[in-house]
Amino acid sequence: MILLALIVLFFYFQFIKVDWSKEKIQLIHPFFLFLTLLLVPVNWFFEWLKWAVTLKVVEVQATQKIKINAFFAGIITGMLTPNMLGNFIGRIYYFERRDRISLTVLTLVSNYAQFIASIVFGVIGVIILGEIPVEIEIKQFNLLLVGIGTIVVLFYFNFEWILILLKRKARIHILIRNIKRRHTYRWKILVLSFLRHGVFTIQFLFMLHAFGEKLSIENVFWIWQVYLWVTIAPSLFLGKLAIRESIAIWVLAFAGMGELTVLISSFLIWTFNLLLPTIIGLFVCKEKR
Repeated sequence: MILLALIVLFFYFQFIKVDWSKEKIQLIHPFFLFLTLLLVPVNWFFEWLKWAVTLKVVEVQATQKIKINAFFAGIITGMLTPNMLGNFIGRIYYFERRDRISLTVLTLVSNYAQFIASIVFGVIGVIILGEIPVEIEIKQFNLLLVGIGTIVVLFYFNFEWILILLKRKARIHILIRNIKRRHTYRWKILVLSFLRHGVFTIQFLFMLHAFGEKLSIENVFWIWQVYLWVTIAPSLFLGKLAIRESIAIWVLAFAGMGELTVLISSFLIWTFNLLLPTIIGLFVCKEKR
C-alpha cells in the first residue's frame, strides 16, 4: 500500500504537466482508430483459446454456454483487478467445487504467461532502444532485467513443485499428472500470450497513429517498454486505470510523443479492450441456477 501510494503520487505529477488544451488533440487518421476497434475481438479470441486449452487440461465437462458465460464472468471480475489477475473468480463460479482448484491454478498460470510476454518483449525493447526514462546505468539495468526475465521464465516451466504445498493434495497431484501428460500445454499458452501481446502492441501503435504519431518500429519498442513498466507497477483495481495512462505518458513523452495524445490513446485502448468487453459480459452472463 505504501509503494502504491508513492507510485500514485509520482505519476500524479505526470498528469498535471499535461497541456489539456482542446486544440492540442486531433484525430488525423480515423481509419486507424477503427482498425484498433476491429482488433478487440482478435485480442479476446486469443484469450478464449487460452481458456479452451485450460479446460482441456482440467478435463471439465461443460456446455459451450457455460464456457462462454464463465469466460465473460472472468472478464468482469478481472477488469476490477490489476492485469486481469482476478479473472479466475468469475471463471470458477460456473463450475463444480471439485474443479475449482484446478481451474484457479491454471487460470493463474495463463495470466502468468501473459506477464512473461510483457516482461520478455519489454526487456527486448529496453535492450534495443538503449534508453529508459530513469537516470540509471543502462547496462546494469539491462542485466537486472535479463536476470529477472530468466527467473520468471524458469519458474513458468517448473511451477509444479509449489503446487504440492497446497491443500487437497490428491487433486493437485491429478492436476500435475494432467499437465505432464499434455507436454505442449505450457508452450501453447505462452505462444498465445505472445500473439495477444502482439495485438496489444498493434492496437496501441494504430491508436497513436490515429492521433498523429508515426508508424515506426522504434515506437513499437517504446510501446513494449510501456507494457513492461505497467506490468511491474503496483495497483489495486480497474485494470490499472490511471496508473497505465500515467506510465504511458512517462515513457512515451520521454520518447518525444505528445502527452495529451498519449493520454487519450491509452484511455481509449483501456475503453476498447476492457470496458467494452466488460459491458458486453454483463449482458452475456446470467445468474447461475
